[in-house]
Amino acid sequence: MKIKEKSVSLSQKVKEKITEYIMNENLQPDSVIPSEAVLTEMLGVSRYTVREALALLEQDKILYKIQGKGTFVNKVPTHIESGLEKLESITEIIESYGYEPGTIWIGIEENLPTKDMVDKMGLEEDDKVVTFTRIRTANGKVAVYCVDTIKRTDTMEKIPQIIEEESMFNYLKEKHGIEPEYAIAEIIPTLPTAEMIKHMKIKENQLFLLLHQVHYDKEGSPQIYSMDYFNTDVFKFIVNRIR
Repeated sequence: MKIKEKSVSLSQKVKEKITEYIMNENLQPDSVIPSEAVLTEMLGVSRYTVREALALLEQDKILYKIQGKGTFVNKVPTHIESGLEKLESITEIIESYGYEPGTIWIGIEENLPTKDMVDKMGLEEDDKVVTFTRIRTANGKVAVYCVDTIKRTDTMEKIPQIIEEESMFNYLKEKHGIEPEYAIAEIIPTLPTAEMIKHMKIKENQLFLLLHQVHYDKEGSPQIYSMDYFNTDVFKFIVNRIR
């Protein structure tokens, strides 16, 4: 369980290890965690680094301290690991870990496409697109900020204000006959946009992992242009590489 001191962001890695410990030991709210001295020995890092990591967990409301008694679990952290090889909806990923998926709607708007959408989706500059913006939650915790865009067609009905369906994949298949077969994704570490900070009430330095994707149907035609910002406190992506 020990961590190498040469790590670039050691306190962050210690924070992750303590989070893993809470989950692996199935600690529940108000359970006491090991002391700073014990954690220092367990992780093989300095006491100062352990204190930094504990402070980060207190900021995230995962832990709380009682003077003279110790440090306790405030809430069980939400932690999801997912591979990038399989194309799954965010709803499917959240449910596969036993968490309750939720949606906070930001809005549904009709606009002209951006230049990048024109290039990647094969659109004309005067085509109309519909953009769905949502916050996805896992057990109530902010997990992903989703911005999905599709081409507006003549057969589409009036643009709804919100959608009851949790899964965007299911909604697009049932209502618009859009069924993605595969996606090409760019993976970009990023800080939140001004809109994300406004709607999510997060700090400017909160790290997200952006999956900038174009989804294609089985004929290879682009169907969905999406920008999904994954909260790195919740999601960790694993890539299996084989030689």
